[in-house]
Amino acid sequence: MQKIKIKGQDYQLPIYLPDATLGVARNLDSLDLLQVGLEGVMVNTYHLIQKPGEEILQKVGGIKKLMNWSGFVSSDSGGFQLFSLIQKNPELGKITDEGIVLYTGPKKQKKTLFTPEDSIRMQFALGSDVMICLDDFSPPKANEKRIRESVERTIAWAKRAKVEFEKQLQKHGFTDDNRPLLLAPIQGHNSHKWREFCSQELQKIGFDIYGLGGWPLDEQGKFDYSFCQKNAELTPKDSLRFALGVGTPENIVKLFFMGYQFFDCVLPTRDARHQRLYVFKVDPKNLNQEILKKLTEENRLQEIFDYTYIGKGKFATDNSAISQFCDCTLCKKTDDIAQVSKAYLHHLFKIEDGSAFRLASLHNLRTYTLLIEALRRA
Repeated sequence: MQKIKIKGQDYQLPIYLPDATLGVARNLDSLDLLQVGLEGVMVNTYHLIQKPGEEILQKVGGIKKLMNWSGFVSSDSGGFQLFSLIQKNPELGKITDEGIVLYTGPKKQKKTLFTPEDSIRMQFALGSDVMICLDDFSPPKANEKRIRESVERTIAWAKRAKVEFEKQLQKHGFTDDNRPLLLAPIQGHNSHKWREFCSQELQKIGFDIYGLGGWPLDEQGKFDYSFCQKNAELTPKDSLRFALGVGTPENIVKLFFMGYQFFDCVLPTRDARHQRLYVFKVDPKNLNQEILKKLTEENRLQEIFDYTYIGKGKFATDNSAISQFCDCTLCKKTDDIAQVSKAYLHHLFKIEDGSAFRLASLHNLRTYTLLIEALRRA
């Protein structure tokens, strides 16, 4: 069983982190997250420095104190969100070698600069356990010139981030036994040459974890497993790898066997809000690495995973549980009756009651943690 020490505490691998951009997984509180077996969350540095702001975070003692969260926190640098913002509306900013320039409006009266150093300092203000270097995301339709620019900038920013990280470690009195971990994303889009170059240069700098940077989808919009496999092979076999933004249960299983140990994704909670619930076809407590690897190699994972679209009319009178193999608040039974039936959850969504989002999110997240538990069993 593979383990990792984060700030002096041992965690089993693999690990899935739900999206908690602003310090909250939507519709859920920290106790909810613990009850479904989650050990960490992914927050967003840039958004949290906007609200509630660095001053408040420092006064309350960091994001974990604010959330009353006992697990660990990984913090996205904010680079992808800023890239998306500028990509949609170039008048709001630009990416330069110095950092990301943001304008207050189309007239560009005022501008602020968000640098690799800023991102690291802010992540120390958050009190993050896993910090991510600011990188220049390689656009999905980038040409050779833009890919090269993205890779070279990502490497340069990673060097600056590592220097600032070490300064902050010394400033805050961290030792090798209790310090946070630093992750660098590997960029280069679908160019093996530039992705390999990026990986080699990042390894020379030295990081605790290497991330799957970029867009893991092919030109047809399908998940590109070959891309993920090649990226994993660019770092030594014993490297820690984070599949940033991945993914579905099928994605997680397949990438785990490629050598990825960390996963974060908005899908389980986002799908829950859109009435799509994840369901096991078999009891996950009977699954382990050996069985899952065999099913992966034989391309038979569809025998395990299914989905229920609870908004369909046929569920209006269905008194059965969402899943007979789940023990979440939604599915657990009393006297052989589901605590929340498909019919009742269908009704809650129909009347747009907030409890529907909470219950569906709890169920989807518990499905993910049951999968993680299965992947941890040798």
